[in-house]
Amino acid sequence: MNMDKTFLIIDDDVNIRKMLGFLIRKNNLGKLVGELDSGEHGAEEIVFYNPDIVLIDLLLPVKDGIEIIKSAKSQGYKGKFIMISQVEDDEMISKAYESGILFFISKPINNIEAINVIKGVCRNIDLEKSVALIKNTVLNIGVIKGDSSARKSSLDEEISNILTDIGIIGMTGSNELRDIILKIIDIKRRNPAANYHLQKIYEEIAKERSLEINEPINKRTIEKRIRRVIQKSLQTIAELGHDDYYNIKFSEYSTILFDFKQVKQEMRHIENPKEEHGKISIKKFIEGIISKLNYQKNDM
Repeated sequence: MNMDKTFLIIDDDVNIRKMLGFLIRKNNLGKLVGELDSGEHGAEEIVFYNPDIVLIDLLLPVKDGIEIIKSAKSQGYKGKFIMISQVEDDEMISKAYESGILFFISKPINNIEAINVIKGVCRNIDLEKSVALIKNTVLNIGVIKGDSSARKSSLDEEISNILTDIGIIGMTGSNELRDIILKIIDIKRRNPAANYHLQKIYEEIAKERSLEINEPINKRTIEKRIRRVIQKSLQTIAELGHDDYYNIKFSEYSTILFDFKQVKQEMRHIENPKEEHGKISIKKFIEGIISKLNYQKNDM
């Protein structure tokens, strides 16, 4: 991973800014180009500094984080956002995901969570740059090399390794999850900056499954299978962390695939079944898996 990323921190708590800045420097994650204690000129400053990653509080004076994100994007900012929040309100968090946030750091800040989330976003950036470079090279020479079946086999093996790590390989819904991941990778290969809609992909998978078994399956069924299998993986990761907080797989997957606050909630449920289960975001989970796949190598 290249450690040349640039960061901008927007948070009205000076201690949070100092802590995040310290973690970035201590772990050689990149360079801090600026700090803001208010959302008043947040979007303009983001566009001005044009950092690779913006760490932004959800609740800020003058303008909130979601408003700033939408404004910065409308002005052409293409970097990544990590939202910092102690908000428990599901509606607010849902709005954050809709604004394009896929990564959260929960307050009070946990060092392991913060470092893993930032590293995950850095990997995401590196993957996107690699894919874009490879795509441009292929377009320039006008030739695509390599056998497509071999590329798909290699990618299938990488996905299987991850699904095994998180305890869902072979479960009902894991094959549909694999197909969705491959379809999204195909979209990203053609255009790394492209948006995709999960509902449309569910519909495609449902049609394919219907043809395979010669009976109708609707997209809602596919979505339910995906949710169940991802919920199971959350349980697996939470159990690993409950037994050993420094377990390698727990550290590796807990912040990349899930909102860490929800992992902790699932851990509380393990300790006391009366507690609610942790919640999942399908898009964050899928993007997290893709961030760990070296799929750019399969285009060469």
